[in-house]
Amino acid sequence: MSEIYDAIIVGGGHNGLTAAGYLGRAGLRTLVLERRPIVGGAAVTEEIHPGFRVSTVSYVVSLLRAEVIEDLELHSHGFEMLELDGSLEVCGDDYVFRTGDQDHDRRQVERFSTTDYAAMGEFDAMVQEVGAVLRNQMLREPPRLDGGLRDLTALGRMGLDIRKLSPERRHRLAQMLTGSARGIIERWFDSTMVKSMYASACFSGNYASLEQPGSALPFFHMAIGELEGEMGAWRLVKGGIGGISEAMASFARSVGVEVRTDAPVGEIRVEGGRAVGVQLENGEVLNGRCVVANTDPKRTFLKLIDRKHLSEDFARDIEQLRMGHASMKVNLALDALPDIRFGELSDDPRWTRSDIVMFPDIDGLEANYTEAAAGRMPREPRLEISIPSTIDDTLAPPGRHVMSVLAKYYPYHLADGAHWDDIKENVADDIVSYMARVMPNLPEVVIGRQILSPLDLETIYGLTEADIFHGRHDLDQLFSLRPHPDAAQYRTPITSLYLCGSGAHPGGGITGAPGHNAARRVIADLKKR
Repeated sequence: MSEIYDAIIVGGGHNGLTAAGYLGRAGLRTLVLERRPIVGGAAVTEEIHPGFRVSTVSYVVSLLRAEVIEDLELHSHGFEMLELDGSLEVCGDDYVFRTGDQDHDRRQVERFSTTDYAAMGEFDAMVQEVGAVLRNQMLREPPRLDGGLRDLTALGRMGLDIRKLSPERRHRLAQMLTGSARGIIERWFDSTMVKSMYASACFSGNYASLEQPGSALPFFHMAIGELEGEMGAWRLVKGGIGGISEAMASFARSVGVEVRTDAPVGEIRVEGGRAVGVQLENGEVLNGRCVVANTDPKRTFLKLIDRKHLSEDFARDIEQLRMGHASMKVNLALDALPDIRFGELSDDPRWTRSDIVMFPDIDGLEANYTEAAAGRMPREPRLEISIPSTIDDTLAPPGRHVMSVLAKYYPYHLADGAHWDDIKENVADDIVSYMARVMPNLPEVVIGRQILSPLDLETIYGLTEADIFHGRHDLDQLFSLRPHPDAAQYRTPITSLYLCGSGAHPGGGITGAPGHNAARRVIADLKKR
C-alpha cells in the first residue's frame, strides 16, 4: 500500500500554495499537485519571447493579505513589491494623469469639473469605510445558513462591524451591495470623464451591465486591499507576479511540503462518501486523509469527481454557477518604449511607469458589455496596460521592454459559430491598433507577442470559461452562498474534501484568503480525528 499524506492539494495556484504553507507549518504531511510545469496557476511569470518575461495572466497585487505575507515569511523567500508612479486614464481623446500629488491631481480633474475632485475624495473615503465591513470578513469562515450558536456568533461579529458605521454609512453600504454601478456613479459625479473613470474601475472586476443591481460590488476591490499599511494600494512584483507563487512554494518546501509539477490530476477518488486521494492522468494513485481542491467548483465537482458521489440537486446547482469575466490577455515584447500622443506627457517618463487604462465613455462601456453578452467583439475595449520593465529591469534585455494588456469584455462564448483559435490573431491586431490611438508607434516596436484568448485561459490555465475569479462575484454567489450553501465553509458534501480556491469565500483576486481559511478548517478537522 502506498504512503498516506495528511492532505493532498489539487492545483498549485497561489491559494493552493497558501493552504500548503499553513498545513506544512502545522506539521501535516502535505502534497501539492500542479498540472503545469511551474507552480502558480494564473499567478506566474513566463517567457513570451527570447529574453522577455512577463506576468502572463495576473499582473498586479493589491489584495494579498498582510497576515499571509507575514505567516508564510514571503519576504524572506524572495517576495518584493515595486511601486507604480501613477495612473494614466485615457477616455476617448482625453486623459487624466494622477501621480498622488494632490495639487497636480486636482488640476487634472478640474479640466473636466470643478466639483468632481472633492467628490472623488469623499466617494473613496466612503468606500474605504464601508468596505471595512467586508475586509473584516475575509479571514473569517462564513456562517452556515442552517447553523447553530457558532454561526450565530459569526453573524453577530459582522453585525457589530455594521453597527460601528453611522446610519448614513449603513445606507451607503446597502446601496453598494444592492445598487447599480451606474446609479451610484450618477449620484456622486458630474463630468462624463470622471463618471467613465469610475465605471471603468468597476468594469475591471465584473462581467455585468452597469445597470444591473449589485453591479457596484467591484468598487469594494478599491477598499479591501492594503499593502505595507497603504489602503487601496496597487503594486507590481519584482520578477513578475510569479514572484508571489515562487515565494509561497519556497516557504511550503521549507516546512516539509512536497510540491510536484507536471502532475495533472485526473480524478478525486471517493470511497463510501469520503475523499481518500487522487488518481493522476498517468494512472498513479495517491492516498490522503483529505483532499483540498484549488480548482474551480465546476472543474472540481463536475470533472474531477464522479457525479454518482453527489446529490442531483447539488450537482445541478453547481452546473448553474455563473462563470466568466470575459477577459483576454495580450503580452508584448517591445524593441523600445512606445510614444504617447499627448504632448504634455511626452517628456514625463512617469506615464510609462504607471497603470495605464484605456476605455470609452460610460455609454461605450455599457455597449461593450452588450456586445460581449451577445458573443461579439467590442469596438472600444477596456484595456489595462502596464510596462513593468520600466520599473523592473529583470524582465527584458537592456533598452527593451515588456507590456501587459488585459482586455475586456471579450466573450468566452462566441456568436455565429466562430472559434477563438480562428480569430484570436485578428482580435489581437485590432487591440494593438486600438492602443496605437494613444501610442502611435506601438505597432512598429512590437517584436513578439503572446495572445491568450478566453479559450486559452481555460485550456492552458484551467480557468473554466476563462473565469479568473472561479465564479462571478454576484450577490447570490458570495459569502455563505459561495459556491453553494453546502460547500461554503470549505468543507463539501463529500467528507474530507475541501475547497481552497477562489471559488470559495471570499472569492477571487490574489488574496491568499481562501487558502488561509481552508487550511485552518482542515487543521481543526484533522485534529479531531
